[in-house]
Amino acid sequence: MPRKDFLRDLGRASANPPGFFSGVHDIRLGDDDESICFSFAAPSRSDLVLEFQAVVSDLSEYPKTHEYLIFSLSSTVPSAVVDALDTVRPAVAGAPIHDLFTTVSDALGSAVSASHDLLRGEEDQPSGYESLMEEGSDNEAAWEDDAFDEDQQFFGAAHQEMTQTKQSACLRFDLRAAKVAGFKVGYLGSLTGLIALSISCRIAKLGLSDEVMQAWGVDPSQYLVLLMRFPHGYVSMAHVLEIEASKRATLVQMHVGLCASYKPTMAEVVHAFSHPADDDLLQKPPGSESDNPHRKLMPLFIETPLNTLLNERFLKIVEIRDRLALSWSGAELYFNNVQGMIQSSITMDSDEYMVQDGWDASVPDIVQADQFHAASSHDQMSLPLITMQFLLRHFVKCPEFCLVCHCKIDMNFEALKPYVCSKPLCLYQYMALGIGHSVEWEILQQPFVIDLLISFTYASAAANALEDFPEGLGVMVPRIGQGTYKGNLHPSNLQLTISTDDKDEQFLRPGHWVLIMGPENDCSSDWHCRVQNTSNWPVVDLGTPIVAKMSQPAPPTKNKAQGRVVHFLAYDNNFDHLAVQQDKCQAIKSILDTLPDVMAMKSFLESIPSSSRRLLASWDRISPSAFDILRWIVASNRSCIMQDSEISGKQGARPNANLISGMKGYLQFRFAQGSPDKENKFFRAITTNVPKSPYPTLYAWHGSPLCNWHGIIREGLMYKKVTHGRAFGDGVYMAQHFSTSLGYTARSYAGGWPNSLLHINTALSLNEVINKPKKFQNHANGIYVVQNIEWIQTRYLFVNCQLENQTAKSTSSGEEESKTHKAPSKKLEYYPQEEGYMACGPTGLPIYIPMTALNQRRREALGITEQEPQTPPKASVETKKRGRKRKSSSKSAPKSTDSRVYDVSESRPVEDDCDNTSVATMDEDLAVLFSETEDEAIDSGKKKKRAQMTPVTNFEPGKLDESSLKLLDPPSYATTTATKSLQQHLIQTLKVQERNASDELGWYIDPQLINNPYQWIVELHSFELTLPLGQDLHKAGIQSIVLEMRFPKDFPMSPPFVRVVRPRLLEFNQGGGGHVTQGGALCMELLTNSGWLPSCSIEAVLVSIRIALCSMEPKPARLLNGQTAKNVMEYSVHDAVSAYVRACNAHGWEVPKEFHSMAW
Repeated sequence: MPRKDFLRDLGRASANPPGFFSGVHDIRLGDDDESICFSFAAPSRSDLVLEFQAVVSDLSEYPKTHEYLIFSLSSTVPSAVVDALDTVRPAVAGAPIHDLFTTVSDALGSAVSASHDLLRGEEDQPSGYESLMEEGSDNEAAWEDDAFDEDQQFFGAAHQEMTQTKQSACLRFDLRAAKVAGFKVGYLGSLTGLIALSISCRIAKLGLSDEVMQAWGVDPSQYLVLLMRFPHGYVSMAHVLEIEASKRATLVQMHVGLCASYKPTMAEVVHAFSHPADDDLLQKPPGSESDNPHRKLMPLFIETPLNTLLNERFLKIVEIRDRLALSWSGAELYFNNVQGMIQSSITMDSDEYMVQDGWDASVPDIVQADQFHAASSHDQMSLPLITMQFLLRHFVKCPEFCLVCHCKIDMNFEALKPYVCSKPLCLYQYMALGIGHSVEWEILQQPFVIDLLISFTYASAAANALEDFPEGLGVMVPRIGQGTYKGNLHPSNLQLTISTDDKDEQFLRPGHWVLIMGPENDCSSDWHCRVQNTSNWPVVDLGTPIVAKMSQPAPPTKNKAQGRVVHFLAYDNNFDHLAVQQDKCQAIKSILDTLPDVMAMKSFLESIPSSSRRLLASWDRISPSAFDILRWIVASNRSCIMQDSEISGKQGARPNANLISGMKGYLQFRFAQGSPDKENKFFRAITTNVPKSPYPTLYAWHGSPLCNWHGIIREGLMYKKVTHGRAFGDGVYMAQHFSTSLGYTARSYAGGWPNSLLHINTALSLNEVINKPKKFQNHANGIYVVQNIEWIQTRYLFVNCQLENQTAKSTSSGEEESKTHKAPSKKLEYYPQEEGYMACGPTGLPIYIPMTALNQRRREALGITEQEPQTPPKASVETKKRGRKRKSSSKSAPKSTDSRVYDVSESRPVEDDCDNTSVATMDEDLAVLFSETEDEAIDSGKKKKRAQMTPVTNFEPGKLDESSLKLLDPPSYATTTATKSLQQHLIQTLKVQERNASDELGWYIDPQLINNPYQWIVELHSFELTLPLGQDLHKAGIQSIVLEMRFPKDFPMSPPFVRVVRPRLLEFNQGGGGHVTQGGALCMELLTNSGWLPSCSIEAVLVSIRIALCSMEPKPARLLNGQTAKNVMEYSVHDAVSAYVRACNAHGWEVPKEFHSMAW
């Protein structure tokens, strides 16, 4: 009940005695139900009283994931207060009202005390929009500091230590260096002030193998994007190294992600930095607020560790490397060793830290390049380039670094996925705190692998066979078998009244969970409920119940005024306190009964707008205990399991090249990498026992009941227990023939996970074994008994399932060959098996194992180097050592960066990457690479070239007839705060218009056509003649699309209403498009409450509208026939309002509150 919680907390805050929140008084509800007004007078400045308003972004998210928009209502505000509000806003996101005022009072008190420069009052300033525009140069500074500005909240105050000229020159040089080194560069903001940089590299250029890209969930066409936000203006590497260490953290903030383009949108950049760092950025579903699907910022599987590394350690490591002249490896080792030590006790061991950064010869130049080492001075160092090179090192080599402490891990094999080192603290943080690749990412990437893991854990728990448990994680479970509480449940309103025996002590709090037991201990009718409210104790408000073994909300019940007596248990027992193994297993089984199926979890994650960035734990259908156990199941699996068989209801799906032949009816999962320690031991066993054998390993089957597989995939095959006897002695029993092992997969009578979509019946593994049969305990008659467990590594898992409404595509193109017993013609595409020891499938015929069973490093170590049919060739590079001269190429990393001279006289920097699939760099991002002199030298050539390449419709500003428009007076709902905010937005937008060429912007606002800031008239123009709309406008002699924007009183918390005034466009049912409704309103989620972002600038809105009009999908916008420049048809306001509401209802979008008031 968010609204109830909000009003309750507000009442408690306002009831506190004066002085409770230092300086804050007169706390009250604002003009609407989602805002708070309060006054502030610092004890040190009693003469200065400021009025503030805090608006809750979405009351339905209070008190968990909401945000506050805080601004001043006073006309005179110290600049330090504005800066303090910038700092406070992200800090209080998701905080209750009490914490809001605690933080605000401290921040404002410090700001006012430190401020000695008050802004001048506005009493003598001219009023009205016309006066404001006439004296714009005098008043703009006051407006910019006095009114709310979402750009200022994001970017911060301008950094003043560097002059604008020097700052611009440093930025241009640093971006040039990154561009010449092979990276894409872009920027958002002002070149001489508030700015965010984007440095990116296409995944295809990093030299990653197919198996690595599949395991990491990345695509060759995607970009690895580094975002650098400079809250106080751009700073160079020289400035970073010269400034005090304590101040460096505030200079730059960084974020890493994946993107289909080299530069995300402004809205996505704002999201990346304006939310808590521990929230995972989830994938945007189709139809979300971004109107450009090709520029979505997507999650990276190790996004959180990389962001932590960059923001908390990078600048410190840079300083160490500079001061001690170390490599990246040496500086990182030194940083990790001296953490927490007293400075005087630190000693420098040159032999220990003088280590070099080792790279394989096949790694591309762009990954190996190190500008920090090549630069001769601080002035030659590019901060964006060096940061990106540091990021690439940790991204490409991520399996070699601990996810928590980021220390190097020594391994003798090529790991696919990163993990943690052997330090107990790192392991605890990985398991308990979720540091590492997230559960959400795993569910989105491979939901059926998660289903497999949960099913194995459930089967093991149901059979009381679990031996490892989620201990030390603080998992709370019900006290089953230790007595119950008693209460009266009213199903109609989900209220539970605690009985008189238990109500004296309040033992439940909001957020706790309870288990309401069904009649006669029938677990199938148990209710698991979240406690919503306890303020009326002993009456407790409950959330929607989850029915055990269904993991879905309970069906509605008939109204029973009297309720019924129930027995219930609280989730108040720490799992660690359970002493008996059976109790632990049953507790895990009971909690997993409530977990929804994996596709439901995936759908929930895909349905979340990226702006909310909520985690799976926030879903009210999953209890904290269930989420903790799910996270433990995923995190404790150190193997990299890939699903090879396709699960689809469609027929004729394309076979997967990784599928083993002859396994029809079985779902195939591949262990692309076993657990790191097991893989390391297995690799050593190969090199020790069969280093040069043409058949170093053989493959054999192993069958086991479902209850054993949870342990097998974590520990490998063991023989600690005797289950089926040991006729041939101790060891792991495997078989050459599938049918032999199938007999040992007896179904577990305890049952499987009820919410599984796979419904696994049996499971068998295909294992790689050191080919030394004579050293086995037994190898006769196709029965292998291997006593050395380090000689065994599981490579494939085959499961027989009862898929509901699904079809498993588990046969490969090689199946027909296996039926006829013909070996494949391309022998190197399959793993060589020794004659007489070939593994046989369900049909009794030999199976053929694709070479994907071995990673690239294994193939090279075993001398199998010819086989690389599926992997695209990597860029040709020379073998490199430190100090050796590299190959010169205009599209590769530069030889060195010891000169500031760049040859730009002939042409601008290379616009594309190494192939035709690269996204072309925007003109604005190319222009930033040139100095003002260079800009002037090539400006005319650029314009001429643009005119020749992309002809556009004609447009002449200022020709729109004022008498043909209905210009309105200010609306009745106009307020001082809203007017100030809109005036500043208008000033900012006009500044953008003045700084850019008209044909480049594509929109124009005539200040003479604005009577009040609540109504803007905008013209969209200069449409390319390659577009159908551009051709229609050119033919009709119409120079622009005229838009009207009307703003609500609570802007920017609610979106503006935007409609086309004229000309009329072809309706959708007649073949038109462009996201324009029949009445002229824009059909865009961005312009509704469902997709609107308070941080979105008007420029971004106009660009989005123009993109929508130019979009060819689903249909292009077309002009309605019969119109000319002198005979233009218009839309009415009434039709636009009606069409807007219809569009929102049809798409399920939320109509803004008081929307109809904008039709004044």
